[in-house]
Amino acid sequence: MQLCKEKYRSSADLYYIKRKEAKLVGEAREKEYLCIVYHYIQYYYKRAAKYKVGYEVCSVLKIIILAFIPVSQACDYLAGVPWVIALASSMCILLESVMALFNMKDKWILYRKVGNALMCEERKYVTSAGVYGQEDSESAFRLFVENTENIIRNEGDDWNQMVQSSRKNTKNL
Repeated sequence: MQLCKEKYRSSADLYYIKRKEAKLVGEAREKEYLCIVYHYIQYYYKRAAKYKVGYEVCSVLKIIILAFIPVSQACDYLAGVPWVIALASSMCILLESVMALFNMKDKWILYRKVGNALMCEERKYVTSAGVYGQEDSESAFRLFVENTENIIRNEGDDWNQMVQSSRKNTKNL
């Protein structure tokens, strides 16, 4: 996959649009599409890592701040300053709101799930496992394209449902 790493500098969608005019056949077409799938896998894993780090950082900060509140009450010096506890509580609310606003946990899980599904599909195709071993090479390639495009389309549908659900939940507040 070294070829794929060198080739792509933009998103998989932009690359796919640029290459749309090229009519590739046979093995060249297969390699080209495998590079596109490889790039999508990288994209989803990067997105998953971004949301995972964001979720974990916000969660750890929230835990630390929440642990600080009772300690500050016990400390004579800080107990006389009520705004410290109010500030700590406000920071926890802010962190929780940011996590909810960006659906960090749900997006992390969604992107990781899609990346895993694409990688699994790619491995099955490359090794001719499962349904790909029962088909001739052209049929297997068509099935692979169909399956990977379904995974990507389903991710878009899941993302839209997540956004709609988030909007509905905010309206109910």
